[in-house]
Amino acid sequence: MSLFLFVHGASWAVDRRIEENADVRSSRRDRQIQVLLFTSADGEVRRSEIAENFPEEPTARLLESVWKYAEVIHAGDPGEMTSRGEMVVPGLRDVLRAFSRALLLRCPNCGGPKVIRRWFALEPCCAKCGLQLDRGEMDDNVIGGMYFNIVLAELLFAAVLLIVVIAMWPHVPWAGVEYSLIAAMIIAPIIFYPASRLMWLALDLLLRPPDATEMESYANAAKSARKSTRQSV
Repeated sequence: MSLFLFVHGASWAVDRRIEENADVRSSRRDRQIQVLLFTSADGEVRRSEIAENFPEEPTARLLESVWKYAEVIHAGDPGEMTSRGEMVVPGLRDVLRAFSRALLLRCPNCGGPKVIRRWFALEPCCAKCGLQLDRGEMDDNVIGGMYFNIVLAELLFAAVLLIVVIAMWPHVPWAGVEYSLIAAMIIAPIIFYPASRLMWLALDLLLRPPDATEMESYANAAKSARKSTRQSV
């Protein structure tokens, strides 16, 4: 189905697609779902799930009603979604897998390697699954990574202090412990920096799993980038 909708002074192309249900909470996980994609001339994309009995030739009023409550995706900024729907509650196995991948400096989404460009910089996207590693939210990604960086450094501080105190009690060399921990608190954030960035991404993916539309936007952006590179050469 290919239709057009004119609303709020803009023209929208309307396409009907079938996608796999990616909702981890649903008991019908393998069931295919139908969605409407609204694409405007300026590149904005809206997505909405529809019922199986949705009419093949809907009225303009029905399309406008679906458009109004559709999820908004800005195709010009892949991954930045102004509305992602409800958050999901991840299972323990998913949590352990995602965070273990992050600690091993791998893509939390697929486990792909080579996501670190430099120690203080991630690659733009995962070479294996194509996921944009900041999901179009660079500022939030950096701030979230800083949060995990602080947490990891504090956990290291607490663990080392507890082990030293228990092992050497009651003759704890407090002066040496103090200076050692100060040095560790300076070095630890540097050591944990890339892992902390990926741990924040892991948390984001667990709470807001990427759907087919988001991954498709990354693939389209990668194709456009490759095309621009070939043309410039």
